[in-house]
Amino acid sequence: MIRGKHFSNLCYEELQPHFLNSHLLLTHSATGALEIIAHALDIKNGDEVILPSFTFVSTVNAFASRGATPVFIDIEPDRLNLDIDLVERAITSKTRAIIAVHYAGHSCDLNRLKKICEKHSLVLIEDAAMSFGNTFEGKQLGGIADFGVISFDVTKHISAVQGGLLIVNNEKYKIRTNNIYHIGTNRSDFTKGIVPYYEWVDVGSKYQMNELNAAFLYDQLKIKDDIIQKRKTISKSYFSGLKSLSELEHFLMMNESLIDSNIHEFYLVVKSEEDRHKLSAFLNEKGIESMFHYIPLHSATKGKEIGRFIGSNETQKASERLLRLPMHNELTEDEVEYIIQTIRTYYES
Repeated sequence: MIRGKHFSNLCYEELQPHFLNSHLLLTHSATGALEIIAHALDIKNGDEVILPSFTFVSTVNAFASRGATPVFIDIEPDRLNLDIDLVERAITSKTRAIIAVHYAGHSCDLNRLKKICEKHSLVLIEDAAMSFGNTFEGKQLGGIADFGVISFDVTKHISAVQGGLLIVNNEKYKIRTNNIYHIGTNRSDFTKGIVPYYEWVDVGSKYQMNELNAAFLYDQLKIKDDIIQKRKTISKSYFSGLKSLSELEHFLMMNESLIDSNIHEFYLVVKSEEDRHKLSAFLNEKGIESMFHYIPLHSATKGKEIGRFIGSNETQKASERLLRLPMHNELTEDEVEYIIQTIRTYYES
């Protein structure tokens, strides 16, 4: 427990059962959690990290800001996660880590990635920003690799308005991540009574989640099962209502096997960027907000300057064609049905 952190401590009590053998640190953001990891690994100029190109810029910034070269990997077309068949092609003597982003909260094949990391002595990091509540082989995402991070941002299904979680699963990094987290001091040892006072022992920063955000998060965690169940219901409604259009090849949807665990976002992959623009404009006219997602990092200005890319064009296709439908806790059944019928009208008229 942390002195003077009442709501943070309550959040830890709610979260720890999901990560039984992990060390947890509530952060001001998932970005901050990734920065702690990059610091703890002593990432420096000349190091390389492997990650998917289809992710948010925070995934790469934490490492690029310390001088690392990002090696962007294309994505697989079904789950939109990094294409593991390409990963070993990207590994060099300079590679330090692989970052597995669980897109939309759907797991990468962590068994394959762990074997690759063990073979090449690399660190495996789970960017599970969208994944709280989802599992891989019965284990909570974020709690399986050497490190994991989860986002509790306002855009996430469990929110602190702004916040994140660092999950340390490899015991050898526990002490140092604690020190970095506590502004470079050994305050954690002092709190436990191991030392009579705490002092500056490393370079760190103020990464802690504040108590107002922790109070908001605690309220969300108390009803997390209800929130997750509602979002599953929304996903199932979208899937069943739009399945016939997908079968007519108007668009692609995620595999039906993922629907029972689809709690972060629901998306369609339409035939072209032009089709997406037209469908989005039509929905907007009917009062329905729809959004695309990431611009490929490898084709962004900074990505082209400092990184390299391995793969074909799956990332580009997803970036051009993916459209996210409304997915939030206040959606009613009638509103979901209205969205479904509006999409049907677009394609059937």
